[in-house]
Amino acid sequence: MRAVRQHAYDAPLVVEEVPAPVVGIGESLILMTYGAVNPLDVWISLGSVGAAGPLPRTPGCEGVGTTDDGQRVAFRGAGLGIVRDGAWAEQVAVPDVALAAIPEGCSDQEAAALGIPGVTALDCLDLTEVGKGTTVLVLGASGGVSTIAMQLAKTRGARVIAQTSSSERVGQISRFAHEVVVADAATLEEEVRLLAPEGIDVVVDPLAGAFAAPCVRLLAAGGRLVLYGASAGSEFSFAPQEMYRKNARVIGYSGLPVAPAATARSQEALFALVAAGTLEVVIADELSFDDANIAISRIRENSVGGKLLLKP
Repeated sequence: MRAVRQHAYDAPLVVEEVPAPVVGIGESLILMTYGAVNPLDVWISLGSVGAAGPLPRTPGCEGVGTTDDGQRVAFRGAGLGIVRDGAWAEQVAVPDVALAAIPEGCSDQEAAALGIPGVTALDCLDLTEVGKGTTVLVLGASGGVSTIAMQLAKTRGARVIAQTSSSERVGQISRFAHEVVVADAATLEEEVRLLAPEGIDVVVDPLAGAFAAPCVRLLAAGGRLVLYGASAGSEFSFAPQEMYRKNARVIGYSGLPVAPAATARSQEALFALVAAGTLEVVIADELSFDDANIAISRIRENSVGGKLLLKP
């Protein structure tokens, strides 16, 4: 079968013929329809995920396909693409606990685009207790996680303020947020204060770096900032009194420690929202396995504006 393979970190991926996977006890053989492309896949390809297993390895932490009895399923986690061969292959052996059923009304493309970003958005909102009356600031609002987080927050009755550094993306983002600010780290606090002088209850942050300090200053009393990425810089600092004087919290989130069964249930909840017409998935492009390096480059260059999918 054909599969995308990584033989060295920070090196081009190759497509080659490999043996079909051996299916173990408690696993199913999935005939792949789509493999999703995520920033996590990029970090793994660069060798920056320390827990990654030996090479060569098939990338892809999540995807969608069919079981041998024709059931449409999605999956993510369970070490796929990190410590074992992942989703960018024609066939994948997947632990049964990681399988999420896809209902009618949710397409394969939508399901493939919802795994990592959808579950991340859902978990971040749960961790920060977003509900009716919450004012939420979503950074990097054109990203996959942010697009879903904005929609989920609105369905919970929250007010959503979105940040982007590109005026060209305001139109797309405006569909999902109540207000949009175009700002970099230096202007973020001033721009957001104009809209929310009383402060922000929850910040959903994939950027960190220079954005962290103004976000902490923007927090209202009891405010929560959840970090799930560091695309603007892995180091940051802020005055401690900005936290303790407001009883504010900074929370870290990663989906890697979450149990596969819990992730699968979260995926099914998201699929149900898509089927009901209350959650929209933005898909940027569908590419072939032969274009895997192009997909990686587009994410590294931040030039996507939606989800990238790979087809066998």
